[in-house]
Amino acid sequence: VLVSLRYYAKGDFYSEVGDLHGISKASVSRCITRVSKAIVSEMDNIKFPSTEAEMNVVKRGFYRNARVPNVIGAVDGTLIPIIAPKENEPAYVCRKGYNSLNIQAVLDHEMR
Repeated sequence: VLVSLRYYAKGDFYSEVGDLHGISKASVSRCITRVSKAIVSEMDNIKFPSTEAEMNVVKRGFYRNARVPNVIGAVDGTLIPIIAPKENEPAYVCRKGYNSLNIQAVLDHEMR
């Protein structure tokens, strides 16, 4: 859990998180995957299609909306401006030169 929390908070590379906690990159990956899945399993507002029937509903929806076949998710991102953090401030400077978080989202055909 601590490895995952460190990764979520800092957005460091797996190798940096692993070095800090004395574990391999592969172990960091496994920790983050397990903790992330556990968090998502407790949330009822995040749901990815998991069965073929659910995927087909989303595929049909994307095709109906945009005439794009075989799509089950659309990815987009944005920069959210933030106040400069006291620690590791340069890591939060975006390519446009201000402090921000780079946020990404995956949406279905109904923009959920």
